[in-house]
Amino acid sequence: MGIVGNLTQQFLKKPLTIFRTFTLIPYFNPINQSNSKFQDNRFMNVNNSEVLHGRRDFMGKITVLLGSTYLLQIPLNAQVKTSNQNLTVKHVIDILLEDIPGAPFERTVDQLRTGNMDQEVTGIVTTMFPTIEVIEKTAMAGANLIVAHETLFYNHQDETDWLEEDKVYQQKLELIKKHKIAIWRFHDYWHRRQPDGIAEGNLKKLGWEKYFNPTTPRLLTLPEPQKLRVIVSHIKERFGITQARLVGDLEQDCQTIYLAFGAIDSKMIIAGIQEYKPDLILSGETREWETVERVRDGQLIGEKTALMILGHELSEAAGMAFAAEWIQGKLPDIKVSYIPSGDPFLFV
Repeated sequence: MGIVGNLTQQFLKKPLTIFRTFTLIPYFNPINQSNSKFQDNRFMNVNNSEVLHGRRDFMGKITVLLGSTYLLQIPLNAQVKTSNQNLTVKHVIDILLEDIPGAPFERTVDQLRTGNMDQEVTGIVTTMFPTIEVIEKTAMAGANLIVAHETLFYNHQDETDWLEEDKVYQQKLELIKKHKIAIWRFHDYWHRRQPDGIAEGNLKKLGWEKYFNPTTPRLLTLPEPQKLRVIVSHIKERFGITQARLVGDLEQDCQTIYLAFGAIDSKMIIAGIQEYKPDLILSGETREWETVERVRDGQLIGEKTALMILGHELSEAAGMAFAAEWIQGKLPDIKVSYIPSGDPFLFV
């Protein structure tokens, strides 16, 4: 068969690689829903130093490697993905899951809630809660994929049977259909990332990322103790809030902080108190008759663990702002924006 013939035969058996030098995303290759893996939406050499634009450059490189005999055997519909042209929802999801340990999960709430996997993506928006306002702003921005951390339809599994007669649900669904918005939840996977994507975003916002210890990812140790009042003021300033709820003594010393962003099970938090004896629990939301009362009783018998409650949205929003930066780095040829859903509460 000859050298060229053998190389051609080997290449056709492995359409995604050429001597491990190039990574291709060909449209003629079927996509497997659960195992498909995509690299970047650019065609780069192994050193990421050269981007080859268009089929002409691609054909030139192949000619050098395999000779003109191979060119006659390339399917006419073979294409190389060099930009965000025809980037689908599935392409985006597959690219994001590449960095998540154990992905894809057999069971997860991270599902495509609206739209379809083959939908072409015009722009991406990250947010905490995909509210009606966020959906409208997404459409105005010319984007059609929302990557949301929390639920679309007011329950963890996004079940909708019980909402079919609900006016707000109906109007929200109509708005999504009108603008052809695909909404994918990015909750379990973002928390499973190492380090946790929400925690990393929050620590960056607080200026505490250098104190993160991967061996105890929920426990943050500051270089020296400070009064709890100083720590609380710092958190409020960085998060742009004027008040928060606190159980504890503002004059006590604080050096170790247990991170409980979002909604963490009270049994897990109480187990953390027992194991680490932190000076402060920095919490998103918690049932007031569980963690709150455990912390209060602990204070009454002389324990020093305090509790600061930020609210669910505020405690994870910075993580989804960071998600926009992270996704943009993986998909540089398409616009990725963060649209905050905002704190729903007014303090009156």
